[in-house]
Amino acid sequence: MAEVRLNAVLEHLSQEVPVRRVGYILKLETSAFPTFSSERRGHWLRAASAEPSLGIRPWVGGERYPASSVPALLAAQAAKRQGQDASETFHFSVFRTFLIENRDISEGAVLEEIARAAGLDVDRFRVDLKDPTVKEAVYAEHLDAVDRWMIEAVPTVIIGQERIEGAASPAIYQAALTDTPPTIGGSGEIER
Repeated sequence: MAEVRLNAVLEHLSQEVPVRRVGYILKLETSAFPTFSSERRGHWLRAASAEPSLGIRPWVGGERYPASSVPALLAAQAAKRQGQDASETFHFSVFRTFLIENRDISEGAVLEEIARAAGLDVDRFRVDLKDPTVKEAVYAEHLDAVDRWMIEAVPTVIIGQERIEGAASPAIYQAALTDTPPTIGGSGEIER
């Protein structure tokens, strides 16, 4: 939801603003019995209510909830190797699969299906997933998010020195962009 709102604000800017996604590991350890808790249900219901056009559907009993966020982050790193367009398509497809279809994005078969549907070269995707530098990149991004930006929640958007946690309103993103000089973020990019 945060990304949809931020993208809507960015589309109306007169200048191009580079955006860089930074992975943050939500569930570092694999859970043997992953569940969709009542706390999670509350967050999802609020998100679904705030942005009904997204079609967010809270998980119901019987659907396998992801055991870890690491496999999806590894897959996203592998998708990046196939170019920006492929990476963007894969990124949004993973979120659709998780938030709307309620499928387990910690399962390799599900991630391969997403890669295929997103138009990725699946053979190359499989090879890249096995490359140890993909895992190193995921953990390096996570450490950067924690150490450099002190990220503790998803989503967190950094614009200049402004830290925006949660799905903020478009007005908050607009204000942060208005108050930020043309160079956004430490490297000229918005960090998410």
